[in-house]
Amino acid sequence: MLNLRLRHIAKMIEPCEVLIDIGSDHGFLPLSLLKMKIIQNAIICDINALPLQSAIKNAREAQLEEHCTFIQSNGLQNYKDPVDTAVIAGMGYETIAQIIKQDIERFCLIDQIILQSNTHLDKLRAFLMENKFAIVNEELVKDRKHFYVIMKVSYKGIKIEYDGSDLWIGPVLKSRNDDLMHAYLLHLFRIEANVLKGQKKESSKKIQVIQAYLDVIQTS
Repeated sequence: MLNLRLRHIAKMIEPCEVLIDIGSDHGFLPLSLLKMKIIQNAIICDINALPLQSAIKNAREAQLEEHCTFIQSNGLQNYKDPVDTAVIAGMGYETIAQIIKQDIERFCLIDQIILQSNTHLDKLRAFLMENKFAIVNEELVKDRKHFYVIMKVSYKGIKIEYDGSDLWIGPVLKSRNDDLMHAYLLHLFRIEANVLKGQKKESSKKIQVIQAYLDVIQTS
């Protein structure tokens, strides 16, 4: 059974032949996608051996083992065949950026890349912009007390310029106007306010942009 975060990741994936789930842990996401016939084959990848053993057990119990390849690898390093879709979720920005950067030519050839970073979303968006990846969709999820932003990206070969609101809030998310988005903007506002308090500053460009989007939602 997928949690809410993984269910929203699954919804963003279009049908494809081969998906690699980097940092798959127990393999719940690719196995669910196989059951739903959204993907035909799964490459279940983790840097650690223990989660892979658990994924193998889960695939065997689900009678899906023949559709799975299990690899212990740091990203794409130990898997050289083409894939249609890559998922990198549940990691920090630095790890995600490093995984993409070390095999960036191969990531440029992947049709759909799903990213979910637990840290520094603004830095991840800036990294994608600098490397000519476009953010084609974003989804906001609140699972228990935590907010998650899921991005679908693809390589475009040209640099798409993102401004401050795109980097800090999201080029797709910033057009969203609902209660969940309002709660998320308040969350961002409080984080930035705490940062400024520690630096003994009263305001910043970032907090002004967040406040402007909050005002739009509150008056609509």
